[in-house]
Amino acid sequence: MRTRPFAVCLMLLALAAPLSANTITVHPASQLAGAAFPLPVPQYLASIITDAAKAYGVDPNLVAAMAFRESASKPAAVSQRGAQGIMQLMPNTARALGVKDAFDPRDNVFGATKYLAQLLHRFNGNIDMTLAAYNAGPELVQQVGPAPNQEAIEYVAAVKDFYLTALRAL
Repeated sequence: MRTRPFAVCLMLLALAAPLSANTITVHPASQLAGAAFPLPVPQYLASIITDAAKAYGVDPNLVAAMAFRESASKPAAVSQRGAQGIMQLMPNTARALGVKDAFDPRDNVFGATKYLAQLLHRFNGNIDMTLAAYNAGPELVQQVGPAPNQEAIEYVAAVKDFYLTALRAL
């Protein structure tokens, strides 16, 4: 148990780096700080997020931060652009990930976490690039970097803020 505070401190130090440094490394955490978000993560969703994060080797707190920013963790959410479910998957992306029902919390979160893991791999663990790609599309981010538009800049900052808050709560 003595190593957990040390690991959390290391993750906090990494997150404290400026956005422009692009030096944050995401490591799978052992637990979800579900009560650390502005609205606590419902227990059924915490279980799904934890399972998906474990399956794909992603920190559940990052997944929960994204879920909160994307839809406030609402399974029936639909954006103006047509993104669906808790993690706001676009229909074509959902199909490509094998998601059968984007409004099913388990299907949506597992598909989105799989996609998040793919993006983390593609962008060598760079959280700014990964989050911007999730928001604006990986091809655009590959071409222009982690700040393709104002929406992506705000998305990255918000998710990282929720994520850092969750890590501090561990």
